[in-house]
Amino acid sequence: MSVQMLPAAPAAKATAKAGKGHLNQVDLVRVLTFASVIAVHVITYTNDGADVTAYGALTLLHFTRSVFFFLTGFVLVYTYRKRPLATGNFWRRRMSLVGIPYLIWTAFYFGVLQQVGMSSMPLGDFLDNLWGCIYKGLGWYHLYFLLVSLQFYILFPFVLSVLKKTVRHHKKILVGSLVLQVGLSLAETYLPAPSDPDSLLGQLWSNDGTLVITYQFFLLAGCIAAFHYEAFQAWITAHSRLIWWGLAGSAALALTWYGVNLAYGHTPGDATGVLQPEMLPWYGFVVLALYLVGSRWAARQQAGSRSQRIIAAASQRSFGVFLVHPAMLWVFLNEFGEWFPNHIPQGLPLTVSAYLFAVITSLVVVEIVIRTPLAKVLIGRDRIRRAPKPVKAEVHPVAA
Repeated sequence: MSVQMLPAAPAAKATAKAGKGHLNQVDLVRVLTFASVIAVHVITYTNDGADVTAYGALTLLHFTRSVFFFLTGFVLVYTYRKRPLATGNFWRRRMSLVGIPYLIWTAFYFGVLQQVGMSSMPLGDFLDNLWGCIYKGLGWYHLYFLLVSLQFYILFPFVLSVLKKTVRHHKKILVGSLVLQVGLSLAETYLPAPSDPDSLLGQLWSNDGTLVITYQFFLLAGCIAAFHYEAFQAWITAHSRLIWWGLAGSAALALTWYGVNLAYGHTPGDATGVLQPEMLPWYGFVVLALYLVGSRWAARQQAGSRSQRIIAAASQRSFGVFLVHPAMLWVFLNEFGEWFPNHIPQGLPLTVSAYLFAVITSLVVVEIVIRTPLAKVLIGRDRIRRAPKPVKAEVHPVAA
């Protein structure tokens, strides 16, 4: 993808018309990605581990991590590419908006796991395990995203400074990052684990999914795309056919590799590993395709239109839904899972019901929280306050 400064296409202008640097296409991409990650978790927990079809669907849905981190780098650089970054203020704000919810939800989910899934343990062991969940991102299966984001926030001022000083070398940086990403994926997938799991290398190896370096290419790609926003937007607009063909071809490659893994005796769960290097083309083209969809949608919107307001509101609540939905899914499976008899294939009826329950109940919880003083500490969003009622003007009779 060329990063030369090209003239902005009409769609590039339309997508940013919300003003104040807000990109409407990012809202739609964020909403679609969070909807997909909920689908990943629901399919995983409502289908048998030997279900080839269900895990084939998961193979294609595992793009969510890559899109998440692309958007993270993209939004940050778009915000600060043309203005100075006050490092201290940036760290304080980001650590409070993401770090505090991370700690609270880690403690909450670990408490649920401790009370329901484990036997009681001494207080010292409880605190040690809780600390392990905090620094490893293992409080629940989705909290790694927050931990990786926090790592990137720490590095971001340095990344932005390097990008501003190396504008003429961004292509080389991106290519080098891709080579590193392929090398890391190959090593994580095919090299044997270190012999000593308690060594530093062993710890890093076993927790590779919670380390920022594991996702460095997509973070950096988002940063560079935003740094050259006009050129990137023009390239996306001009190469839609290439993106769609690449998406189809990479999907075929991903599913073919899934079938090869099955043929070699891997279980469906192992065959659909997230970090396999063979999945990288699919992840890359999904990033481009979703951004293209978002750009086309945003270009057609009138400022303040109903669909634009709905997507913006959903985007504002998406992070909270992401944090809450595993708890709602857990409630559904424990309270209503028995409603689905064993002789009915667990797949579709249970999956659809669990998905709708998780999404709807999570939205209800977030809608309540976002209107309370706890909004910022629980879901990292400013509180929505009820607009004051307009005051009716008094009408006085006019003297003749």
